[in-house]
Amino acid sequence: MAMKSWKNIEYVGWLFWVISSLILLIPNYFLSRYLIYDYSRGARIGLTAGMSAILGAIVAWIVNDILYRINKSKRKEERKKIRKKKKKEI
Repeated sequence: MAMKSWKNIEYVGWLFWVISSLILLIPNYFLSRYLIYDYSRGARIGLTAGMSAILGAIVAWIVNDILYRINKSKRKEERKKIRKKKKKEI
C-alpha cells in the first residue's frame, strides 16, 4: 500500500493523537506544577497525562475539521467541473 502525499491526506488518526499528546506532555507537566499545590508526583503526573490526552484530542479534532473542509471544497470544485462538462455535451 502506497503512502499518500501530504497534499492528499483526508484525515489524521490515532497516531497523530498519540504524537500530539506526547508532545504536550512536557508543557503540561510544568503547567500542572502551578495548578496543583500538592507535592505528590502521582497527582501531578496523572493531571499531566489527562490534560495531554484531552488537548491532543482537541488538536486532532481541529486538524481533522480543517482537512475535512479542504477536501469538501475540492470535491465541490470537481462536481462543478463535471456539471459544466455535462452541460456542454448536451
